[in-house]
Amino acid sequence: MTLPEEPQIEEMTIGESDGRRRRPLVIAAVVLVAALVTGGVFAYRASGEPSSPPDGPWPRTGTFLVHLCGPPSPYDGQLSGESQPSDETCPSGAATAAQRRAVERVLASHAETRGYRRLTPAQALAIARQNERIGDILDEYLVRRAVYGGVLAHGNWRRVLGEVQRLPGVFYVESYRDDPWWGRADVAVRLCWKDCEGGLADRQAVLGRIRALPGVDEIYFEDAEHALAVMRHVQWVDRPEFYHADLMPEAFHVKFAGPWDFAQVQRAFAGMPGVVKVVRHVRPL
Repeated sequence: MTLPEEPQIEEMTIGESDGRRRRPLVIAAVVLVAALVTGGVFAYRASGEPSSPPDGPWPRTGTFLVHLCGPPSPYDGQLSGESQPSDETCPSGAATAAQRRAVERVLASHAETRGYRRLTPAQALAIARQNERIGDILDEYLVRRAVYGGVLAHGNWRRVLGEVQRLPGVFYVESYRDDPWWGRADVAVRLCWKDCEGGLADRQAVLGRIRALPGVDEIYFEDAEHALAVMRHVQWVDRPEFYHADLMPEAFHVKFAGPWDFAQVQRAFAGMPGVVKVVRHVRPL
C-alpha cells in the first residue's frame, strides 16, 4: 500500500535584487497575523468595557465550623439571632472529652462532613470571617471555641449539621456556601452606595485605575442585584425580607493573568473617594 505523499508548501521569497538575502513570505505573514491578533486582544482587554458576572453553575460545596461549649465569648451573641444563651445551650459547662469524641464520630459518619479537621485558630478565623455582618471585626480570640470544621461536600447539609448542633457539648454550628467568585476573580473593589465619605464613586475613574494595574486579565462589573444573590447564596439567606438590593454595594471583580500583589492593589485604591474596601477572593481552607 502506498501512503499519500506529504503536502509540500511552496515557499515564496522576497529579497534584494542580488538574491543574497531571502526571507520566507510565509513566515512574515504568520508573524504579522500573530502580532495583529495579540495586539487586538490586548487592546480589547485594556480598553473594553467590563464583562457581566459569569453565569453559573454556582458552587454546591461549602465550609463549616463547630463551636463547642466553653468559656463565654463576645462572639456568642452574634452567631445567630435565634441562638440560645450559652448557659441554656451548655448547661453542663465546657465540652468534655467524651462529648468531643461523640462530635468527631458524627462528623466522620457523614459524607458531607467526613473531611472535617481540628482547626488552628487561624483556620477557624478564616472561615468565620465569611460572616456578612461581623466578619471584619473578628479575631482568633473571639472564635477560640471553634474546634472542628472543614469543607462541606455536596449533600443534605441541613440534616447533618442539625444533628451535630443537637449533640451535648456543642454550642453552635455555622456554615457557608462557597463564594461563586472564588476561582473566577482574584480581587473585588467594592463601591460605596450611601453615606459615602468623599462622595459616591466615579465608576470610570475606578475602572481606569483598575486597568492601570499590571497583569489585569479580565474585569467584571457586579451590580447590586447580583451582589445580593451572591450574599444570599453564601450566607444561606432564604427569607427575602432580611436583605434588599439597595443595601448591597456594587463592585468590580478583577482577574489577573499571572502573579499579582494584593498590597499593591490596596495601595492603588487607598483614599479613593467612593471605594469602600478591596477584598481578596481566597478560599478559607
